[in-house]
Amino acid sequence: MESRVVIVGAGPTGLALAAELAGAGIRCTVLEKRTRRAILSRAFTLEPRTLELLDMRGRAGHFLERGRLCPNPPLGDNNAYLDYSLLDTPFPFSLTIPQYETETVLEKIALDAGATVVRGAEVTALRQDENGVDVDVHSDIGDSAQRADFVVGCDGVNSTVRAAAGIEFDGRNYEQSTIMADAKLRNPPTPQEYARITKRGMVAVFPFRDDETYRIIVFDHEKMMLPADLPLTLDDLNESCQGILDIDIQPYDPVWMSRFRSSQRHAQSYRSGRVLLAGDAAHTHIPSGGQGLQTGIQDAMNLGWKLLAELTGRASPGLLDSYEQERYPIAAETLRKTDLSFRFETSNSIGARLIRKLVVKMMRFKSVQTANLKHLSGLTLRYPSGDDSKWVGMRVPDRPLADGRGRIHELFRDYRFALVWRGGDAPVAQPGWADRVRIAEAELDREWPRLVLVRPDGYVAWAGDTADGSLRRALSKWCGEPVSSHSS
Repeated sequence: MESRVVIVGAGPTGLALAAELAGAGIRCTVLEKRTRRAILSRAFTLEPRTLELLDMRGRAGHFLERGRLCPNPPLGDNNAYLDYSLLDTPFPFSLTIPQYETETVLEKIALDAGATVVRGAEVTALRQDENGVDVDVHSDIGDSAQRADFVVGCDGVNSTVRAAAGIEFDGRNYEQSTIMADAKLRNPPTPQEYARITKRGMVAVFPFRDDETYRIIVFDHEKMMLPADLPLTLDDLNESCQGILDIDIQPYDPVWMSRFRSSQRHAQSYRSGRVLLAGDAAHTHIPSGGQGLQTGIQDAMNLGWKLLAELTGRASPGLLDSYEQERYPIAAETLRKTDLSFRFETSNSIGARLIRKLVVKMMRFKSVQTANLKHLSGLTLRYPSGDDSKWVGMRVPDRPLADGRGRIHELFRDYRFALVWRGGDAPVAQPGWADRVRIAEAELDREWPRLVLVRPDGYVAWAGDTADGSLRRALSKWCGEPVSSHSS
């Protein structure tokens, strides 16, 4: 049986998209050229907004079971810490979890939902026409071809899908190299989540759930210009850590360790006909703030329900194009901010060192810290509204339902929209969309409009105080045309 969607790449983005599609009943196949999952991974956190999106499908608990809650990550001055409890979210923490664990969970969810994952399958070419895409695949058992309605390239920085679609990937490489490792420590710092910034550089360590293995991140100004392919030894790692921290944490028994250089690149487009891009195939940047993994999974959550609508014949014209229209500016802004962050973190000028000290001091003010945490956690992410609406495109906060039987974010477990209302009489049901929109009363804050139409990814599609013609226009735009009561 042909898959409706072929996803190329079994990293977090590809597996998250497979889980989304298969969970909604869409046949999909993930093709991965690696024969086994890599243990080397730079990504190691899930931030609150990403956890909220996973929770909307009932999946967040699987990650919480394998991760370690980090509600107070260090700022690097040996004293100050961020306080995630300042955030309005069910997940007031950063979840420390290695990428291979995130991939393990996502793959199981996708497989349990009916997706197919094929390893050792390398895509070599694509051909598309107005009805679908043919995918040429090479594996140890020979060459084969697959046909799908859509192909999504989630195959990373060196994406074969992007190249086959003829989409340019503009950007540049950084000269500085960073040191990173997962290893045990004979002399762990106190507290275990620890960071220090000195004249020589920065070291940060974060424990994983086993309380034995730590993620170690090092910016060492004395070694940044060394070749990234120069082998990293334990002695090198320990010397950098001790020289910067002024304590001997004694790393040993590494799972992996490496020097690496990052790049900053952005695809010129996320779509060419029936071929789409997501995750690192569409955008890549330095790992400051752990934003790469968040952006990739959020790509998948944005694209998934739109592909579902397209494949079930319920998409309004232009809905699938809104994936790029919404996600492209988010990635562009992320690239801009991470570039500034990396330059700030790696500069050893007197000015940069003074500014770093000032930033740490400013973070002691609750208002400053809250604003920065909202950005870091993804809670301020907003999609363009296309009009002058204050609310359209905003994240809807999780709140209890008025009947006490659940929460707003739980309304999206079946991928439907929700017309949420606050106080007063219940809105009249909108005929023709009952199969795509549920209605629920919730305890939204008083500053919100009385009626809010919420998308399956938890963002506002429409808001107002009365169910007037503008609501019906929004329903047609986002949910497709209404079903006639006379339809068979």
